[in-house]
Amino acid sequence: MILPNGKPRFHLLVHQNRIKYEFLLKKLVLLIILHVTLSEGALLPYGKAHVRLTNLLGSGSSLTIHCQSKDDDLGVHVLVFKDSFEWSFKPKFFIPSTLFFCKLQWQSKVMSFDSYRETRDLQGCNKYCYWDVTPDGPCMLKHGGNRGYDFCYSWDNKKIVGIEQGHGQDMP
Repeated sequence: MILPNGKPRFHLLVHQNRIKYEFLLKKLVLLIILHVTLSEGALLPYGKAHVRLTNLLGSGSSLTIHCQSKDDDLGVHVLVFKDSFEWSFKPKFFIPSTLFFCKLQWQSKVMSFDSYRETRDLQGCNKYCYWDVTPDGPCMLKHGGNRGYDFCYSWDNKKIVGIEQGHGQDMP
């Protein structure tokens, strides 16, 4: 059978099938690349986030921590002086809502704080959120190798900013 344009019908079918094949192949390649990169965090601008808590309460002081998110319970851990507990995870890239919070107990003091809040930390500590738990409370280390802390929480959950060697200003 000859089509009005003078080409055989077979030619048209081959051309249409080739277009469909190329389209499906491109879709398949894109899906494979998307799956691999998202599962490894390679295309995400921030990849995996890492959080670490270190006991700096003093020699002979133990710290009990229990960290969790809505989806993950990391269990209860007891840290001796200078011991650390850390974990890694992939933040929710498209909807920045990842939140990890920790309950800390030291002697008779108990408090809870957000150890990772994506809306705060994605631009703040970025991939590496390191906390020193001190006699004054948990303090987030400054990002980028700078000395000191970005901020601290006191044991009564007041946020303190401008920390340099244990001196800060209470925030309302």
